[in-house]
Amino acid sequence: MTELQKAIEEITNSSKTFPEQAFQVITANKEEAVPYLREAISYAAGKGTEVGEDYQLHFYALYLLGEFQDRESFPMIMQLVSLPGDTVDYLIGDCVTEGLNDILYNTYNGDMELLKTAIQNRAVNEFVRSAMLDVMGQLYLDGSLEENEWKGFLRQAAHDGGDYDYTYSKIGYLICRCHFSDMLPDIRYMFDKDLIDEIVMGKYDSYVDAMFMYRERDGDFCKTAISTAGSLRHWTMFSNSENSAAKEKDFGKLLRTMEREWEEPARRVKIGRNEPCRCRSGKKYKYCCMNKKKDVIDRIESLEERNKWLKGYPYTGTERVPGRIYLADYFDETSIEIDKILYLALMNRPGLIWKRDKEAEGKRAREYLYLAFQRCVERMDKEQIPSLADYDEKYSIHYQCGEWMSELCRLLEESNDTERHGEVREFVSGRQG
Repeated sequence: MTELQKAIEEITNSSKTFPEQAFQVITANKEEAVPYLREAISYAAGKGTEVGEDYQLHFYALYLLGEFQDRESFPMIMQLVSLPGDTVDYLIGDCVTEGLNDILYNTYNGDMELLKTAIQNRAVNEFVRSAMLDVMGQLYLDGSLEENEWKGFLRQAAHDGGDYDYTYSKIGYLICRCHFSDMLPDIRYMFDKDLIDEIVMGKYDSYVDAMFMYRERDGDFCKTAISTAGSLRHWTMFSNSENSAAKEKDFGKLLRTMEREWEEPARRVKIGRNEPCRCRSGKKYKYCCMNKKKDVIDRIESLEERNKWLKGYPYTGTERVPGRIYLADYFDETSIEIDKILYLALMNRPGLIWKRDKEAEGKRAREYLYLAFQRCVERMDKEQIPSLADYDEKYSIHYQCGEWMSELCRLLEESNDTERHGEVREFVSGRQG
């Protein structure tokens, strides 16, 4: 038996010992190893749940073939992962969400129709289809998939008439990461149809933020290279008590950091005349807020607190990066200012649930919403906008009028503020046509 055959045998069945040496031997003998790995994929795809519980060669083969970028194995891998959901879970488990997109991308052989057909097949596991969507997204970023074709596929998938599954959340995520601002209505449609799970990225407002957010790794949905050993070394199947203790310690540290970051009041520090204004306008303080009269908004919350909670809001300054889209490209200053007030009221504020002051949060949200209501009414009257729907079409960004005005009514009723509650209800009923 050769050294390679011994290595293949070592990873054929499950073991609690990480097969570091075996991976090194297989990697060093890639060309000779590939036929064994392909055969393992075909075997598992053909046998399904009849494969013995200890048989693991097909699982390791997925990562190794991805590492070797073996294009010929792509149809075999697609056959394997397109098996019924329970079968896929039995065969490859957490690989579906922990590396399958990288594996598919690194073995992709150019057969776009095979990829599309599998994504459209709702019998295929929803997380598998989501990994395939990542591959298409990466191909678009690579320039291998035309924008119109990619947009058309995403739009068709968003409106396919199916019941909820995870792929809709993935579609929304990909639309935002590709910065397809003209597809925000498609995301709104999926929310209206209850197709997107808020646990994944949050409510619609979080998707608007993501649309205008740029990150260092904005150009990657799938990794361009895989290290089998690096990907699997720290998996739970190989973990020991020391690793578990370290993870528990790290979690405790993270919890304490979150507590300090989100519970600590914003510090008031004197601003120099020539320093950037804290309203984030991009202007110097002396030319911006230094001589402005105190606005009614300051009675609700200080500028420092507002800026703290607006950190996630899309950038509205004057400096621009070529090729990027900005909120100001689509909405005027008044729309953005009203939207910021709504954002301060409605965007979920991070923090430890058991330490939150619900009464104070409710009062803050109520006052912000009423301020936004006053400014919205002023604009609708000034421009003679007949209905809330018309206002939404022209000016709404993160939130639609019907949603936030209903929440305002609830908060006013809850606080027994009958006068303002009646005012808001009367206005809403008159502008719903």
